[in-house]
Amino acid sequence: MIDWSIKPQGNQDGETKLAEYVRTTYETERSYRPVLALERSPFYDDLILTVHDFHFSIWKTSLPFEEQETPIYRSANTQGAHNTYGAFSPTRPGVIFISKTKGIDVWDFVDQSNLPSLTLNQITSNITFFKFQQFQNKNARLT
Repeated sequence: MIDWSIKPQGNQDGETKLAEYVRTTYETERSYRPVLALERSPFYDDLILTVHDFHFSIWKTSLPFEEQETPIYRSANTQGAHNTYGAFSPTRPGVIFISKTKGIDVWDFVDQSNLPSLTLNQITSNITFFKFQQFQNKNARLT
């Protein structure tokens, strides 16, 4: 989480130029590697998913700044495989897909939040990135 500011800077001609700079950096989840995925929820603009090597977290950005030091949800550590990517479902608000080196976990928070609701382990190669495509039906009528 970074707090950006604008700082006026003058040059030799006397012109004032506005430059952005980082005023404060807030670190929370300490990790030896960078975040593997950073996704915003398609349903709630203030929810962000971060995927780390052995867990994932959900952050709520509309909370007061002092309360954003910890995520609103942090999964238990993955056993036996590490995470490679993650994304929110484009059609169901409470569903998250997490790809691992040994398959895919589907988390449905309407059902439960302590374990994935579905685990697919019959994948022959690692999934390192995926993206849901959104198609619009031109023939569909709005009612």
